[in-house]
Amino acid sequence: MFDPDLDPAIACYHEAGHAYLAHRLGGRVVAVTIEDEDDGVMGRTTVHWRVRDEAERRRCVALAALAGPVAEARFRGEIASLRELTAWRADFREVQEALRAEGPPAGHAALLQRWLLRVRQELDDPDGWERLCRIADQLEAHGTLDEDLLGDVLAE
Repeated sequence: MFDPDLDPAIACYHEAGHAYLAHRLGGRVVAVTIEDEDDGVMGRTTVHWRVRDEAERRRCVALAALAGPVAEARFRGEIASLRELTAWRADFREVQEALRAEGPPAGHAALLQRWLLRVRQELDDPDGWERLCRIADQLEAHGTLDEDLLGDVLAE
């Protein structure tokens, strides 16, 4: 839900994390916004996944979901802990659904750690972080980015 105390710059980095990693994983990011909507949510990234394999699509959705809180934590100069990740209920719900589909809960903690490592590696790449920052800057300037604006920001 919308938090009136949430710093807009932090929200920009959160959504930019989702958008950047979804793009890197082959998703078509059609829109990203931090504008308050009728349902009270501040921040939304809309992705059309090109992946046909359902298990791979769930994994991509989970990785992109983790990228929001991880990017936000990095922007704040912190390391995202599991506690911080679970605070973002909608994002973590996506991760939990993907984990459930992967099999017995006994292996979920290790798989989640591997996913977090993958997300951190993507965001620690200097070129990747620079692209994510460009998304966040444009998002802060415009509030909403459509597919065309994102394409301009992400151009190779």
